[in-house]
Amino acid sequence: MKRHDPKVVEANSPRYSVVQFGAPVAQAKTESEFTVWVPTNTQKVMRDEPFPAESAGKPQTLLMGAARNEYESGQVIVKAGDTPLRKLQVSVSELKQTDGNEKISNENIELFREHYIQVTKPTTSYFPAGWYPDALIPLSGLLEVPARQNQGIWIKVKVPKGQAAGVYTGEMTLHETGNPVRIPITLTVWDFEMTDESHSETAFTLWGDQISFAHNNVHGDEFWKLMDKYYWASVDSRIVPSYLPIPADDVSRFAELAVPYITNPKVSAYRLPLYLDAQKQPDWSKTKQLVDLMREKGLLAKAFFYLGSQIDEPAPSVYPKVREYAAKMKEIAPDVRHFVTTQPVDELVPDVSNWVALINKYDKSFAQERQAAGDHVWWYTSVNPKHPYPSYHIDDNLIGARLLSWMQKDYGVEGNLFWSTTIFKKYDGKQYVPRDVWTDPMAFPGANGDGFLFYPGTGLGIDGPVGTIRLEAIREGMEDYEYLWRLEQRLKQTASKLGVANQFPYHDALQIYYDRLYRDIRSYADDPANLLSVRQDVAEDIVGMKSGPAYPGIGNFRCIWSWSHCDRVYGAGSPGTNRRSDRSARRARYGLCEIYGRRAGTRRAQ
Repeated sequence: MKRHDPKVVEANSPRYSVVQFGAPVAQAKTESEFTVWVPTNTQKVMRDEPFPAESAGKPQTLLMGAARNEYESGQVIVKAGDTPLRKLQVSVSELKQTDGNEKISNENIELFREHYIQVTKPTTSYFPAGWYPDALIPLSGLLEVPARQNQGIWIKVKVPKGQAAGVYTGEMTLHETGNPVRIPITLTVWDFEMTDESHSETAFTLWGDQISFAHNNVHGDEFWKLMDKYYWASVDSRIVPSYLPIPADDVSRFAELAVPYITNPKVSAYRLPLYLDAQKQPDWSKTKQLVDLMREKGLLAKAFFYLGSQIDEPAPSVYPKVREYAAKMKEIAPDVRHFVTTQPVDELVPDVSNWVALINKYDKSFAQERQAAGDHVWWYTSVNPKHPYPSYHIDDNLIGARLLSWMQKDYGVEGNLFWSTTIFKKYDGKQYVPRDVWTDPMAFPGANGDGFLFYPGTGLGIDGPVGTIRLEAIREGMEDYEYLWRLEQRLKQTASKLGVANQFPYHDALQIYYDRLYRDIRSYADDPANLLSVRQDVAEDIVGMKSGPAYPGIGNFRCIWSWSHCDRVYGAGSPGTNRRSDRSARRARYGLCEIYGRRAGTRRAQ
């Protein structure tokens, strides 16, 4: 994506290089000429963005990697020549195992057309105005590409549970009037399986009134069916909406309808409704009735309260009300978390024990101090902060949105909140008014794309949501989080076998990956190829540790002689990263390797 101050960062690993993922091929020999580029799935390519000139004419392959029970995506960019493309056919084959008879059928492969939306007022000065890819419209029929413009094609593969590990190959075919262009696809299926459960909690809110508006003011049973579609579309992207998509007016009915959602392993958390009286004040009695009934049914383990309309982002002047509500929550629902959207502050520590901090106000040391005392800490982003902090804005890169999950695992943040994924109207400073969501990216003043990660399928013949390239990046980040969680579990299992479960520095073991990606929450390299290289290393270490400890180590955790060798293994640092080369950090890494070497009964090896 074009920026006002572009930076070139060299990838750390040749396995996922810019050439492999981003090399344009020669023009197709057709009556209407076009060129093709295969960037990573964590890049936004604008409608008029030039292809990388330094790699023109080089062959390419669409490379992907995934575990079982995981989605993996990629993209291909087509640029029309001086003549527009009017009937470009796009197809994809099934993927066949190279050393076996297994297949991933076309039923598990989806194609989408990237929809471009024009940003006229940039969110920040770092990214320009222009046409950005966002909505992903299911691809059917023929593509039209105006002359000298780009058209992105998104591919999404679901690796089924139980799929055999190995390398799978196929191809995407682009054909207009002459010889087709064939783009090889190589998908590596790693030998482990993602759980249905997500080990990071989320609360990405669906605004039902906005969904109803965008779908011709649907109401009644049809409305709740529509809400259900948006809900599961969110869950499939590993972002669980806050509220359950069921009516909540009747307490008994809510408790009955909630069961299939709450008991589904894919649902990590849900928000209990706070009932209001005729004066719009909390109806504590009815709310307690619901809590008591849900407790009786054993349905409170995933529950939380968030009184957003009452005490959201409280200023010091609102602290007395926060204390009042917190006390009432402890009275009627002592076993349910009650989140307050503020960074932990001394003034509220005696009263609040569940915090949600803006990512730019997150105080790591204070937050972890509160967690050690038994509190829970989430975080969130919205209109603010803006780039260079990670965001979900249209005119921002995708790597920040994806890295936010890595940072969450690194910092021990337990959950992620987002205020709305379905603002289909436009806030004018006083109220929400109609807008054309397909042409106007500013749903809320100050940031393009803030407040919506879906588009309504109305007008496309889709009775439900249409996803976005931003949502794909968030899902990829959530899956990366699960990789890190899985590696941590295998470290714990191995450390237990070696008798060092209580001494093993688990966070230091994962720190080597974080340090290759960012220095802190606002200092990270816009280098998708490097991110994919790190992700591959994590996946390979998960697979490598499957059989347990073995000489000369486990995965990337090797037995070593000295700090200097440890630096060669883990790296002493590179531009844009923080590899912690100070003496204490090096000692921790050396100790890590020593534990493996000593407990595995091996000699130290260079």
